[in-house]
Amino acid sequence: MDNNQVASAVDNTRRGLCFALVAILIWTGFILMSRAGSLASLGMTDMLAIRFGTALLLLAPLAWRYRQQLINVRILILGLFGGLGYGLFVYSGFARAPATHAALLLPGLMPVLVAVAAVILAGERRPRMVWIGILISSVGVAVLLLETLLESSRYWVGDLCFVGACLCWAIYTALLRTWALEPWVATIGVVVVTALLYLPVYVLWLPSGLAQASWSMLLSQSLYQGVLATIVQMICYVRAVQLLGATRVGALMALVPVLVGGLAVPLFGESLSMGLVVSILLVLFGSVIGNLPQGRRLQSHRELPATPLSGRC
Repeated sequence: MDNNQVASAVDNTRRGLCFALVAILIWTGFILMSRAGSLASLGMTDMLAIRFGTALLLLAPLAWRYRQQLINVRILILGLFGGLGYGLFVYSGFARAPATHAALLLPGLMPVLVAVAAVILAGERRPRMVWIGILISSVGVAVLLLETLLESSRYWVGDLCFVGACLCWAIYTALLRTWALEPWVATIGVVVVTALLYLPVYVLWLPSGLAQASWSMLLSQSLYQGVLATIVQMICYVRAVQLLGATRVGALMALVPVLVGGLAVPLFGESLSMGLVVSILLVLFGSVIGNLPQGRRLQSHRELPATPLSGRC
């Protein structure tokens, strides 16, 4: 590994961390905004329609421009997992469980499922410390699930929905890494596939709570769900995955519970139980362990194949 390769790997890591940080902040806001929407009479069907309806309107000119690249079975598969599947599960979860549960389960369980999916679908290799970090985060997730089952059965359906969302996103992430699509093409493809499959069903057959919501709530949800969470966050996430690898980005997302946990309590009056606090601390510790600097040999295995042409680690 010569000096130019080392410098390029360091630069890719820095840029990847910047993209990941933006994605983390937007994802934190996404959880809080989604929970606020569910408390303001907006149903799961409404939230999904707002998210992808707004994004489709904004991306329609680009969708036409890239139409030849979007007519692709891979785009359809990415849309089914990263758009429709993830959206249905995650918004169902927001309607049935607190934001603090979402903040822990979504980014906390994701590293585990992303790592498994990346091994199976993308052939990624990773150092031992990453697996140790994933194991610690998994223990944190298990603590919350156990507390939920022992203390109350109110939230278990919502928690299972979040698990389903994590599984869909893990498959999407691993396939994205394997196929190495351009960020814009992948983002537009997910939006177009989800909107074309879901919006006709929503308009014709599904119940709507849009009339009961205030205009300020609809506008804020449209801007955040349709622009930031769907377009900006997707692009940042795709670039972070390409530069850092699916497993490392998944581990970094475990920082979200700390941010949401500190905001959901004053915003929504949610409680922080002892089990939830322990879970958040374990997930945060696992994220730090999983992203400790590795030796030069392991760095070379992880960073060099992060170019769009390879798609394997």
